[in-house]
Amino acid sequence: MRVWLVVTIVAAVLFADRLALPRPRPDVLRLAHTFTARSERAILGDAIADFERRHPGVRVEQLVSNSEVYSTVGWRLQFQRRLQPDVAFAWDGHKVDTAVARGWALDLRPHLTPAFAEAFAPTALEHRSGGVYLLPHSVDVCNLVWFNRDVFGRLGLAPPTTHTEWLTVCATLADAGHLPLVQGNRDLWPMGNLAAELLAQASADVERLYRPGAAVASADLAGLGPLLRLRDLGAFHRAGVVDAGGLGGLSDTDAKVLFLGGKAAQHVVGSWFLADVDDAASKGELGFEVDLFPVPTDGRDVTAAVKTGFLVNPASANVPASVALAQHLLSREVQARFAALGALSLRRDAVEFTQDPRARRLLERLATTDALVPPPDTGHAPEQAALAYRVVGRLLTQGHDLEAAAAAWTRGKRELARKGR
Repeated sequence: MRVWLVVTIVAAVLFADRLALPRPRPDVLRLAHTFTARSERAILGDAIADFERRHPGVRVEQLVSNSEVYSTVGWRLQFQRRLQPDVAFAWDGHKVDTAVARGWALDLRPHLTPAFAEAFAPTALEHRSGGVYLLPHSVDVCNLVWFNRDVFGRLGLAPPTTHTEWLTVCATLADAGHLPLVQGNRDLWPMGNLAAELLAQASADVERLYRPGAAVASADLAGLGPLLRLRDLGAFHRAGVVDAGGLGGLSDTDAKVLFLGGKAAQHVVGSWFLADVDDAASKGELGFEVDLFPVPTDGRDVTAAVKTGFLVNPASANVPASVALAQHLLSREVQARFAALGALSLRRDAVEFTQDPRARRLLERLATTDALVPPPDTGHAPEQAALAYRVVGRLLTQGHDLEAAAAAWTRGKRELARKGR
């Protein structure tokens, strides 16, 4: 028995390092992300190689995930492993809130120099939890009004800036025989995202709408008034093109095709639509000039946007190097290369990355808006976001007023509460 005890002790001493579970190392940084396209990987590979040259003795290990898997469960599970990422890709809003609450995200304020912060738009380094947790790699604007400049020109219409002006434009378009707005809301998020921006224009406190258990009153939904007026004006349908209530049966792709085919004068969708416009023009499939303007407002100057970027894990074995890596990925050189692929940067100098006048206006908008608000599906818990989208969808297709919408929203919250959500 004593012999075996001695053997066991000796083995433990000799092979402890081999038998031990892996531990974080200060000379190896683990970067978790979802950049799987060859062009993105090339940019990231060059950026990492440059970082390693600037930080001798530090090596960066990439943890690459499928975007869909990562966005649903992967982003959360990675922080429950023994070897966690040092720097992790994330979507601002509910995911960052969760990471902050669980101690997975470092407050970066003590680690960022004034010069670094000043290189970005004022809204870039803000988070509703009070600190700076996400360094923004890119941003997508959720709602822009894309319009047929040729039609607007023939009718003497200028891009509206207020809700009243927008209604007048839509009425003029309808009187002239045009479908004012083509929208596809079968998947609920297109008009749900527009509704979220309108609500944020009207109130700085829209968080309570998504708070579990909090009742919703019709007054809380006053910001949806312009959406109801557009609906009642008939801005979303025209005989022979889209039937009344038909936007609920169209997909966002259907609406895109109708707009690019000249069947409607306006289409509300995000900044990613610029690539579709350019693609149609390059193929000779676009018979008119497309331009854009921000969603008109009578209240707060806000922009609904999906902001993505990088978190630094406070459990990193090398926090300074991890912060430096995240900052390096936001450098002018790296951001300019991603901009060439169509990404929008929140750097103040991002307008210099493109010559496209529409993209430049988008970037100027991002640099001057008072606040960026996340859309429901990234800003809030999935079940609360889905409820909001359903309420807005019914408002547009079933003739609900604000009182009925508020009652439906409150009922939905009660049902979720019974399920513990």
